[in-house]
Amino acid sequence: MARNMKWIEAITRIFEEEKKPLHYAEVATLIIERGYRKSVGATPANSVYSNLSSDIRENGEKSKFVKVQMGTFTLKKYLDAMPDDEDEDQESRTEKKYTSVVQAFGFSWNRNQVLWKSSPDLLGIQTIGATPVNFNKQIGVYLLHDGREILYIGQAITQSIGERLYQHTRDRLSGRWDRFSWFGFYSVDEKGNLNIYEETHRTLSIENIGNTLESILIESIEPRQNRKSGNKLSGLEYNQHEDPSIERKRAAKILEDLKNRL
Repeated sequence: MARNMKWIEAITRIFEEEKKPLHYAEVATLIIERGYRKSVGATPANSVYSNLSSDIRENGEKSKFVKVQMGTFTLKKYLDAMPDDEDEDQESRTEKKYTSVVQAFGFSWNRNQVLWKSSPDLLGIQTIGATPVNFNKQIGVYLLHDGREILYIGQAITQSIGERLYQHTRDRLSGRWDRFSWFGFYSVDEKGNLNIYEETHRTLSIENIGNTLESILIESIEPRQNRKSGNKLSGLEYNQHEDPSIERKRAAKILEDLKNRL
């Protein structure tokens, strides 16, 4: 039975149990697996990061948490040595700059788990137990895959990613792709809504663009010499959640087949 802990209490419990540095997305997963909160919303990883960052910012040296590298935290008592303050500030600035561009992404989603229509539901979850998020209105860039091969790269700015993908189910590429990846510019709030209107206030730098291009290429091509751990997209990935309508249609078909056999 889930214990209704506050976020900061649940986070502390995880670090007490693990006794080592953890990425904030991993902390969120462990909180869900161990049932420390009844509800985690749509962005549990973001909630963990926000609570940790706020505690460190508001309490300063009195905070029991410490950030050891980008996205990774622990309890101070489990550190042999404190990280350099200047390095910590630089890491925070780097992470803030990066996350101002790509806010969420999904990699190698299955085409057959989407019910294709003019505005298809593209459902994703940060981790098992989180509230599904519908990314059909997301904008950004996307990739079409044929097995392991990247077949096509496109952008969705004036149209949403959902609309562009639907078009590719009806155009010359229709029969040539079975999976897709997307990298979105809209962030997600705790209720699972895309923050569409706040994006007009965003400013981009050359560093933002460089970080974005590098991260998308590493994630999509997976070159052998680039380490996957610690890349700048860590904690922003959403796993695919199959459209419930597909399961209902599948069940209806099974019942119809059984009925026809009787």
